[in-house]
Amino acid sequence: MSRQRLDELTGGADHQGMVGLRDAFAYADLDDVLKNRSPHLSHDFIVMLDSILDPQNLGSLIRTAHCLGANGVVIPTDRTASVTPAVMKASAGSAEQLPVARVTNLSRTMDDLKNMGFWIYGACAHDGQNIREQNFNGPVVLVLGSESKGLRPLVKKKCDFLITIPTAGNFDSLNVAVAAGIIQYEIFLQRREKKNHAPLQKQAGEDPVIS
Repeated sequence: MSRQRLDELTGGADHQGMVGLRDAFAYADLDDVLKNRSPHLSHDFIVMLDSILDPQNLGSLIRTAHCLGANGVVIPTDRTASVTPAVMKASAGSAEQLPVARVTNLSRTMDDLKNMGFWIYGACAHDGQNIREQNFNGPVVLVLGSESKGLRPLVKKKCDFLITIPTAGNFDSLNVAVAAGIIQYEIFLQRREKKNHAPLQKQAGEDPVIS
């Protein structure tokens, strides 16, 4: 094809004379995420994202989730970045390796996962429990909020625990993708090192710790 046609197909990106065409990104179902437990971890681990708007952050979050053994990533259908070529690039292709599911109602999905025995941990910049003092040895959902406002009130209320990364600086908070990496690595270490924590037990429909 002509250089002009290649420029049109790529929106002016630096294509170096080569363009590949493919179908639109195919999102997974929640069931696909549940079936995709890492063989390296003894418990299910799902990353749930509430209103992440920056494609670079979304790509980085998917990449970290893949590297640290998450079953998959769950995002809402609205008020969030979708998986675009920019997200795919930022994920270094991890979005093709890890199931990314879209759900209509995030809070209802949290209820469904609670009834399956999952514990819901919501990350917040302040006033949460220290991540180093948590027992992550059970089926876990880690919920991360938007870059500017954090978790929405209803989503925050649905969490069983709120957790915070202790910091030494005087800056307001960490970037969401950086924070996600730190928390997920703590979860990863606990499970790989088999720390002296008994697995968390949860009955279906058990009330959350935080209301």
